[in-house]
Amino acid sequence: MEKVRGALVDEFESLEGERVAVICDIDVDGLASAVVLHHSLEEVGADHTLYFSPPAKFEEVVAGIVGECDALVAADLGATAKDAILDARSEGCRVIIIDHHKLLEDINPHVLVHDTRLCAAELCYWATCDLHSKDVRLPVAYAAFTDYMEEESVVLSEVLKMYDRRKVFSEASLLDYALGLMDEEERRELAVRLVEDSVCHVEEVFEKAREMMVEEERFLQKAREVAECLNEYVVAAVVDEAHPAMTGRIAAHVAGVKRRPVGVCVRKGKISVRVVDRRDEIDAARAVRKAAEAVGGRGGGHAPAAGGVVPETKVEEFLEKFAEEVRKQVEG
Repeated sequence: MEKVRGALVDEFESLEGERVAVICDIDVDGLASAVVLHHSLEEVGADHTLYFSPPAKFEEVVAGIVGECDALVAADLGATAKDAILDARSEGCRVIIIDHHKLLEDINPHVLVHDTRLCAAELCYWATCDLHSKDVRLPVAYAAFTDYMEEESVVLSEVLKMYDRRKVFSEASLLDYALGLMDEEERRELAVRLVEDSVCHVEEVFEKAREMMVEEERFLQKAREVAECLNEYVVAAVVDEAHPAMTGRIAAHVAGVKRRPVGVCVRKGKISVRVVDRRDEIDAARAVRKAAEAVGGRGGGHAPAAGGVVPETKVEEFLEKFAEEVRKQVEG
């Protein structure tokens, strides 16, 4: 926390009157990052707009807005976004990246706030905490829990002293499900609202979460039927019709069902990987990146949770190479 505390205060104060684009991931960590960044930029009087993008479409989103802004702030997206950052810099845009994914390449923004031990929202919180006039720790706690970063999270431990853990974890889980059915405008409105409110006051979260839970159960059953063990370490399920927000859960589910340390879910060339066992031996981000690049794709993420994109015609080849990479890591 001391490493990043206040790291963005001077930067944000210099953005007063500037046109700022804030782009965050579409999960809870991305939404909570947007909550913190929106509040902080409002405090310094920066003219800003919130955007949301999955990592695979970050470059596309940047290309569509970079000519209309003076600064780009990206949270939970920038660790593998070298081309998007280069495009923004070439347009004279100041680039600020806040991220907790593994840095697998030199992304070269103007400002980088990075640490793999905290979720992106908590990095945003500490980097701007001196600007906060309101308490935005609850959405940050949601993010730390849903991103499995609670072990190092000071914000989550502080929030659990104020609220019962059942409130925090149930609201975080409902939000995690509901976001899968929200469009960008709904996400934007929710980010602004969560500066003042908790999830329990947002009725549409409950409706959308239930709908997503029912859908998820259907696709988990489908995944169990099609899952194939690639070797003694990796099981994969290709479920092209699954909702994008479900793929990580599907990957973890088939790993547990088939008793393999690593599960993979593939949806139309998009890869989600979860490591559920032998975490000290397996780095999913590195394995995904190497296997994806070998077939003309790309990937990254964290050691226990990673993702990527490969050509649909190369999915089978990717899975073979990924399984072999994991085997090499374990057997060394």
